[in-house]
Amino acid sequence: MDVEPCVTCQGVDFVEFKSEGDLVCRNCGTVKESRLIDERSEWRTFSDKDKDTTDPNRVGGPTNNLLEGLTTTIGRERNDGGLSYTLNRIHARTNNPDRVMMTAMKEVGRMCELLKVNGAVKDQALSIYKDVVEAKTLKGRPVKALAASCLFWACRQEKQARTFKEIVAILGNDVSKKEIGRCFKDLQQLKKDELHKQGASADALASTMNQTVQHPAEFVRNYCNQLRVEFKCKKLAEEIAQNAKPQDRRVPWDGRTPTSIASAIVFIAMMLWEIKEGIKKEASGSGSAGSSAYTGFKAIKTLSDQAMQRVTIISSVAEATIRAAYKDLFPHIPQLLPASQNPEDRITPEMVGRLPNPDSRGGGAMGMM
Repeated sequence: MDVEPCVTCQGVDFVEFKSEGDLVCRNCGTVKESRLIDERSEWRTFSDKDKDTTDPNRVGGPTNNLLEGLTTTIGRERNDGGLSYTLNRIHARTNNPDRVMMTAMKEVGRMCELLKVNGAVKDQALSIYKDVVEAKTLKGRPVKALAASCLFWACRQEKQARTFKEIVAILGNDVSKKEIGRCFKDLQQLKKDELHKQGASADALASTMNQTVQHPAEFVRNYCNQLRVEFKCKKLAEEIAQNAKPQDRRVPWDGRTPTSIASAIVFIAMMLWEIKEGIKKEASGSGSAGSSAYTGFKAIKTLSDQAMQRVTIISSVAEATIRAAYKDLFPHIPQLLPASQNPEDRITPEMVGRLPNPDSRGGGAMGMM
C-alpha cells in the first residue's frame, strides 16, 4: 500500500493496472502514477511439467555481496556420458574464487541454526570471515575453527551471548576448544592491528575491544528465554544484572565468569518471583503468612532445589559455582533490585528476607547451602 494519500479524496486504497502501467485510486479513479515499470519476468516457465529444463533467470552479478562476482559456468550437453558434469565439477573446485567463502557460509549457517541466533549475527560473522580471508594473515587455519571464532566474535558484537562451550558442542570432535580459542586470539590481534593502521587512539582501541566483552545481562536474557519464565520475572532478572556491574566501585563477584553471575542472578529472580506469588496465595487463602505451605522452610527448600537444577541444566554451569556466585551476591540483593518498581510488582524486604541464606549452616529457616 502506498504511504502517500490520493490528492483528490485523500484515500490510501490503490490498484495497479499492470498492462497500462497505471496506479489508480479505488475511491475516485484518480491516476496517481503512470508508466510504471513492470519488473516481472518476460516469460512463462513450465518447470513442473518439464523437469529437464531449468528456470531461466536474468543475468547479472550474485545476489550475495560477499561473493566475488561473475564466474564461468560450463553448460551441460546431452548424450555426453556425464563428461560435462565431471568437467564442471573439476572447474568449480579449481577456478571458483568463491569456493572457500561458500564453504564458510554453509558452516556458519549450520552453526547459527544450532545456536538459534538471528540473521544479523550470521551476516556479521560472514563479513568478519571475508575480512580475515582478504587479510591473508590467518591463512592455513582450519575453516571450521576460523568460522567458529568469527561467529563467536559476531555474537559478542550483536549482544547474542554464546560461550565457547556451546560452540564446541555443536562442532563435535571436528575442532577442539583450544583451536577455536587460538583462532579467536589471532582474530583479536588482527582487529587491533587494523585499528592501529587506521590511526586509532588508545581510547578508541580500548572502547572497540570492550564492545566484545560479554556482560552477564546478555546471558540472563538467553537463560530466561530458554527457561520460559514470565516476562516480569525476566525483566527483574535483567534489571538486577544491569545493576550487578557498577562502574565506580569493585564488587565481591568481580573476577567470576559472566555465565556464573548470570546463572546466580536468574536463580535469585526466579526465587523472588516464586516467593512473591506464594505470598499472594497466602493472602488470598488463609490470610496469614506465619506458617504457610507456600513460603515455609520446606516449600522454599523445594523451590530452591528445583530452580537450581533448572538453571544448572540450561546454563551448563556447575551447581557449586552457581552457589558460590549466589553467596557473593546475597548480601547486596537489596541494592541490586531496581529502584523504581510498580506497586504490583514491587519486591519487598520481606520477600528478600525469605530467600535461602547461603551462610546458614545449622539447617535454620533459611538454610540452603
